[in-house]
Amino acid sequence: MFISGWKNPIITILIFSLIVLTFSACCFAGQLVVDRTEIGKDTVWQGHVLVKGDVRVKKGATLIIMPGTTVAFEKIKKFGPEKLSLDKKNHFPRAELIIRGRLLAQGLPDKVIVFTSAEKNPSVADWGAVNFIGSKDNIMEYCDISYGHTPVHCHSAQVTVTHCTFHDNGVAIGFKNIKGVELKCVVSVLYNKFWNNGGGILIGGGTSPVVSHNDIIGNKFFGIFAKKSGVCAIRFNNIVRNGKGIILYSVRDLIIRDNNIANNLDYNISLLEGQEQDVDAQGNWWGSIDPSKIRRLIRDAASDQSLGKVDFTNFVSAPVPGAGILLSD
Repeated sequence: MFISGWKNPIITILIFSLIVLTFSACCFAGQLVVDRTEIGKDTVWQGHVLVKGDVRVKKGATLIIMPGTTVAFEKIKKFGPEKLSLDKKNHFPRAELIIRGRLLAQGLPDKVIVFTSAEKNPSVADWGAVNFIGSKDNIMEYCDISYGHTPVHCHSAQVTVTHCTFHDNGVAIGFKNIKGVELKCVVSVLYNKFWNNGGGILIGGGTSPVVSHNDIIGNKFFGIFAKKSGVCAIRFNNIVRNGKGIILYSVRDLIIRDNNIANNLDYNISLLEGQEQDVDAQGNWWGSIDPSKIRRLIRDAASDQSLGKVDFTNFVSAPVPGAGILLSD
C-alpha cells in the first residue's frame, strides 16, 4: 500500500528539520566568529565576520567574500598566542588574513565589502593586513578598508585591487618580492581612493606594479613611496594634498606621466639619498605653469648634488581631465 511521505514519521521529521535549517540560514544568519585557524578548502564568508586571530588560507583553497560582507578584526596582543607566525619580517604584529591560496573579495558599488577594526573606538593598526604571500589570481574589488597596519600587503603575490577605498590606515597598500618565493609580485592598483592614511602606496622590493586612475589625496606622510622597485608605471592619478606627493629611493625605469601632482605640503616629488638616477616626470600637471614655482616643490639635484634630476618639462597647462576617479579633486 502507498504511504505518503507526510504520513511517514521519519520522512516528516527530516523534511521539517530541513525547513527549519533553511529558514534559520536565510533569516538568522547572525555573526560568524573565526578564531586563529587555517582554511584548507574553498570557503564562503558573508554577513558579519568577526576575526579573533590570524586566519590562513592554505595553498589550493579559495576564500570567497560575498558583496555586503563586513570582516571585522579584534585587536589582539602584538605577536601574541592568536598569531600563526612569529616571522616579524613578513608578518604584521596583529591579526591578519594570510592568503597563500586565493582571495576573491568582489563587492558591488552598492554592496561594498568592509575590512575594519572590531574595536568600539578604532584606531590605526588595530589589525594587521590582508597579507598575500606567494599567491596569484587574487581580486579585491569594491572594498572599504580601514584601521589596518598595512591592510593590503603583497609578498611575491599577484593581486588586482580596483574600486576600493582606503582610509585611516598606517600605509594603505604595499608590495615587495621576498626571498625563497619563486612567484614575482605583480599588482594592479586601479580606480581606488586613498585618503587620511599615514601613507598611500608603498612600492618596493623589485616589484613592477601599475598604479593608474587613483585618487591619492590627503595622506599624512606621502601619496606614493617607491624604493628599489622594478619597472613601474604611475599614470593618470590625482596625487594632491599629501605630506609629500611622491618619494623615490633607488628606483629606475619609472614612468610618471599624465598625473595631477599638486598642492602637496612639503614636496610634490622628493628624491631621497640614494636616488642617483634621473627621473622622467614629463607631461604632468603641477598646479602651476610657472617653472620656478614647480621647481620649489621638487627635491632633486638642484638642492642636493648627490641626487638625480627630475625632468618636469613638457608639463601640461591645466589639470589632466582623465586622471583619478573623481569628477573634481
